[in-house]
Amino acid sequence: MLLIPILYLGIFLPKSVHSQDTEGLKLIFPEFTGTKSNPQEEERKATTVNVQRSLVQKSVDAMTDREVDETLRNLGLNPQGTIYVKRERLREALVPPLAQEVTPESILANQKKKESPIQIQNAAEGQLLNIDKTQGGVLVLRGKVRLKIKGGELQADSVSIDSQRQEIYAEGGVEYRDGQAKVTGERFLYDLKLNQGVVYNSKLSVYPSFFIGQKLKRLDEKRYLMEMGYFTACNAELPHESFQAKKIVIYDDKSVVAFQITYKVGGTPLFWLPVLYNSESGNGWLVQSGKNNTQGWFLQNSYQWSDPYPNSLFLANGYKFRFDMYEKTGQAAQLEAWKVSPNLNYNINLGYANHKKTSITSVYEDRFSNMGIGNVAVTNNVDRGEQFPYAGLPYRNTGVDYDPWWKAEIRLNAKSNDFSKDTTRNLQLQYENFSNRQFDYEYGNRYEPSNSIQSMYTQRDVRFGLIRNLLNWNLNYTENRGDLSVALGMSRTMFYQIQANKYFAAADTLPAITIRNSSQVGTLPYANSPLYWDLNVQTNVNRLYGAPTQSTIPGTNQYDPSGRYNDFVLRTQTNVMGETGFRSPMSLGAYASFTPSAYMGATKQTVEYPGSGTAANSPDLDSNKAYANILKQQSFQYIRQSHTARFGVPELFFTTTYRRLEAEKAEMKDPILGNLRQHEAEFALESYALNDWDVSVRTIRDLRVLSPGYNPSLTSQQRWYYTVVRVGGFIDFVDGFQTRRPSLLERKRNFYSGIFINNDYVHHTPQNRSLSNNLTISYKMGGFSWPIIRAFRSLEMGSTWYHVYKDSYLDSYRFFFKTDTKITRYSGIELELDSRVTEPWRLTALAQGQFYAMSTTPELYTSQTGVNYDQTTIFEDVAAGSGALGQDKRQKAVFNINRFMMTFKLDLHNWEYRLGYSMNLRAFPGGASADNQLTFYDQSVFFSVNLTNFSFGDSSSAQATRVRLYRFRKRPLDGLTSGVASESQ
Repeated sequence: MLLIPILYLGIFLPKSVHSQDTEGLKLIFPEFTGTKSNPQEEERKATTVNVQRSLVQKSVDAMTDREVDETLRNLGLNPQGTIYVKRERLREALVPPLAQEVTPESILANQKKKESPIQIQNAAEGQLLNIDKTQGGVLVLRGKVRLKIKGGELQADSVSIDSQRQEIYAEGGVEYRDGQAKVTGERFLYDLKLNQGVVYNSKLSVYPSFFIGQKLKRLDEKRYLMEMGYFTACNAELPHESFQAKKIVIYDDKSVVAFQITYKVGGTPLFWLPVLYNSESGNGWLVQSGKNNTQGWFLQNSYQWSDPYPNSLFLANGYKFRFDMYEKTGQAAQLEAWKVSPNLNYNINLGYANHKKTSITSVYEDRFSNMGIGNVAVTNNVDRGEQFPYAGLPYRNTGVDYDPWWKAEIRLNAKSNDFSKDTTRNLQLQYENFSNRQFDYEYGNRYEPSNSIQSMYTQRDVRFGLIRNLLNWNLNYTENRGDLSVALGMSRTMFYQIQANKYFAAADTLPAITIRNSSQVGTLPYANSPLYWDLNVQTNVNRLYGAPTQSTIPGTNQYDPSGRYNDFVLRTQTNVMGETGFRSPMSLGAYASFTPSAYMGATKQTVEYPGSGTAANSPDLDSNKAYANILKQQSFQYIRQSHTARFGVPELFFTTTYRRLEAEKAEMKDPILGNLRQHEAEFALESYALNDWDVSVRTIRDLRVLSPGYNPSLTSQQRWYYTVVRVGGFIDFVDGFQTRRPSLLERKRNFYSGIFINNDYVHHTPQNRSLSNNLTISYKMGGFSWPIIRAFRSLEMGSTWYHVYKDSYLDSYRFFFKTDTKITRYSGIELELDSRVTEPWRLTALAQGQFYAMSTTPELYTSQTGVNYDQTTIFEDVAAGSGALGQDKRQKAVFNINRFMMTFKLDLHNWEYRLGYSMNLRAFPGGASADNQLTFYDQSVFFSVNLTNFSFGDSSSAQATRVRLYRFRKRPLDGLTSGVASESQ
């Protein structure tokens, strides 16, 4: 017997309200309120609406086809279809809707129907099992059952619905869909009251990832919990690789938190992690190991995770944790956090290292045996001080010594905009501090690819470790209200003192205040150009420091060798400047413009020296007195004018700027310049006729009148500054010369080939001779496929030559080569070579005697032991450097490698494996007093594993963004092999 009871509804109402008239329905549905107004007002509104509808229809009929399309686009409507359809669409959007008439049908249609929590969409048969007449029963459905449970859909072979317990139980071929998530399993249990469910032996798929486990719980509308499961991006029946975890929490934003994770490939465990967090943007994990000359064996680990929509305004969007271990230099842990939002942006980088001290090994076999391959040039057996402190015995304590290092870098920007009041506020903070300046030098070199958006345009993120001799602290606040801008700032610059092994202050600025206002006050007659009134006030107090000094022995003037170093204040300088004036940019037709400006103001500079006697910061020293007099000469009232005229077209135009500054009432008169402190004219001839090309000639003429007592005076030739001629551009072999650069969406090709040229020529105009020339030429290409090579992602090779005409022994040369090539579908190679000249004087045609005679600094260019002065040519040196002329010639080559890196890559099933070799030129301080340096090649061999696809699903917004970015590109490793492609991976 087939019984399908679905829904029973009984409504018990008094007989007085059973009538079907409008008033009766209003009593049944009291939330419905009709429009309460008088008939005259209703008639007036109806007439107004009818007139508006008639006018809109006539206006739309009178519009042209183009106007209809533009109006639809402005309204955000679809401009597709026939002209009749588009006009109807526009009428529907513009015509005011008619007032709804209050009828029984309209009242019933406006009622909110309470949706049942369960809707049976399909079932082959059903049976209601009653326990007794007072309690509810159990509805059993069989045969391709399909139910809609609130926001989800359930399919199963058999479903039981318990109305008393408000539970649903399903068996056989269970499939539950909740939004973009799809869960399959053997058994399903769901609680309607708690809105939670459990799926046993389940498999959850959230494109493009799959989650398989013994039990899956629906905790709430935003979370799933899987126990004893694993997840993978491989859709094979037996996944090639997966992450197995004890507990997995899946959120509706496709972020995942997993605990006690084991990564397996083909069922073989490779590594274990205690916890893992992953979201849909920028997550990844990388491990690499290798060995180099100064760090020994190393293991570098980095894990990055992202939260694109954090719950707090202050939480970061992305995090990156790094933990590295080195055989010779210790261990280091670093954490980065960054945030990008309209109101708050920051980048925080924290690091701690258990640094193991090293020294250059003195054993020849340790450094150079086996041709230097696999050896370490340093040892951890270092001098830890006296064996018996304060005993004066010549015994030293040697062994392994550790030193804790740390670093902190913070860059923050907070801003707010109030467009209604035309107000913006901006706060910027920069803080950086290192316990040792070599932290990044020792632990900053990493050979890892970048997984940011910029990685599509750059090959990799190679962090070159730098020695941080200077630190900068800055705090700036700027507020703009209309035309008024007020800025407050403070800063500190610190430098590293080697003897004290710490940072000391070099310069302080507190406070720095800037007030600017630029307002249009009118329009000039005849020229019809705007007239601007500018106001500028600046003041700052600078404190400059000298070299730090050691404390003295009490009762004497002698420095204590073991005493602490302290900051040494050299002087405090105050600068105040204020000016006001007018400017007006005038257009003199299509080929000329003129911008005059005139200002008046005053500037005051003072200096204070805190010392006394013969100290370096004493005001009684002659040098300090001379500097104080210079500042007095620069304190005056002034009238300043600057006028710029421009003539021509973009293909060729001439620009000249006239500047003049007259100082009045100077605190101390300048004996040479007098009152005319600035008087000059700048000339420039520029051309932008071709796209990607820049041709310009610039020079300045000094027009000042010097004092008659200045003898000898300047000649007319000496009044010219250096003349700079620049020619730079790209010769495109594919598109040729163009006057306009196509946009990214206009490109029809995804490959390029051409030559980049940049040449800066400097003419010594006062002496009427050539001074120097800097020429760079390189060939660039990418996106091409060859028969034996799948794709050239990029290839660049070229050279730079800096030539000094008079002193050619000061020339410098550089060769460079860089390529990123994809050999097969799954393999690729990266090469980078950068060379430098270590003995440039050997490439000149000068004899040794001429070399000494032309030296302007004999103390630097005198004969030194061990320096090679043999002359050679570029071609001979290249042959010698290749080893073709023997090992001795190779060791004496002029051109030497500054950096070399080679990496072989394999892209296999969401993993990228990199095997590489790098060689960098490095230097250590050496000698008995550490006043010399030891230069050597630091060689590294490394192997890295990078999880390239660690994203569980793409949201619609993120997917649309990446489609736009890949509009005419393919994935970076795929190269560009054929045609135009659009991928949303």
